[in-house]
Amino acid sequence: MSDIISYNIDDETISKLGLIITTKEVNAPGTPHARVFEYPYLDNVFIMENDLYGTTMPEHTCFIAFNGRHGLVGKYLTIDELKSSTVEGIKKLVDDNCDG
Repeated sequence: MSDIISYNIDDETISKLGLIITTKEVNAPGTPHARVFEYPYLDNVFIMENDLYGTTMPEHTCFIAFNGRHGLVGKYLTIDELKSSTVEGIKKLVDDNCDG
């Protein structure tokens, strides 16, 4: 077993999107090394390196979580989709999927 921790979301993406590491309790308890970021332009939108069940995302992917009708919901995204997203695009994704 390796002690090396690798992250899916690189420093360039974090900087480009202005992602902020969060102190909010969003992460599943079994994923202490998976980082959770707040998307700075929309309230309660999180970019995560794991899904809501604690499953670590495959390489080059992430999970976007947001408040839906019944609590947190989300979608899988590739890092390239995240990098090329706009605030309007993320807002539309959230609006289109918040009924889950």
